[in-house]
Amino acid sequence: MDIKEYIASGIIEAYVMGLASEEEVRILECVQKNNPEVRQAILEAQSTLEDFASQQAIAPPAELKSTIWAKISEESAEKPKSVTVPQQIHEEEEVTSIPLYPPQNTVSPNKTFNWFAVAASILLVASVAFNFYLSNNQKATQEKLASLITEQKNNTIAYQNLKSRWDMANDPTVKTVPLLGVEKHPDMKAMVYMEEKSKQVYLTLENMPVAPENQQYQLWAIVDGKPVSLGVYDQQAKEEMQKMAVINAAQAFAITLEKRGGSPTPTMENMYVMGKI
Repeated sequence: MDIKEYIASGIIEAYVMGLASEEEVRILECVQKNNPEVRQAILEAQSTLEDFASQQAIAPPAELKSTIWAKISEESAEKPKSVTVPQQIHEEEEVTSIPLYPPQNTVSPNKTFNWFAVAASILLVASVAFNFYLSNNQKATQEKLASLITEQKNNTIAYQNLKSRWDMANDPTVKTVPLLGVEKHPDMKAMVYMEEKSKQVYLTLENMPVAPENQQYQLWAIVDGKPVSLGVYDQQAKEEMQKMAVINAAQAFAITLEKRGGSPTPTMENMYVMGKI
């Protein structure tokens, strides 16, 4: 038998991992007793497997680790059994008692298999932990992506609002009327844009506070000294510049705070801003 070819055949790796057949195990154990080169190859294969298990090891949860080692201790506590089988050695037939587990000075496939089971269990725990990490990481990524998408939408809306106001303010066919705070609300401000040709009116609230839930700001046009409602402003809408009613002739504009949905007449004590054309 060519020992080098025998070692290179893969039988030793199969033996160490517990995958060799009974006949292959029997032959290999006989060979390794009389050949230190084969015995050394078995020890090296076992060491390689153990190193691989150590390198890949990730600490499992305490309860799973305890379960694994309890199972190993239970298996280790079992007593080895022996069977009697015929074996021919040096062309003489004799009956030899062969232990199911090799003597202490030989390599045990079952012991190696136990190590393989431990390595497989550790790798399984590592896989579960890694998948859990990926799941959490994916969730965090999705949340971040959702946040970025929301931020992008808000930026787009802000840009569109700013562009609408810019276009209106720089359109020579649109009249801009600033509405400034009255005595009760000196710091308030709003802007009315009126198309000169169509008389269509648009409104933006510059720095006015959010109206209570049951109230809304209402725009009024002063025509011949009388207030005419041009509609209510929806502060929950995305558009800051909102289209109001058409008015053919107006001397001034004012905004009051009214009940939600608007009022047929303005509540003068709730006037916030006013501006003349």
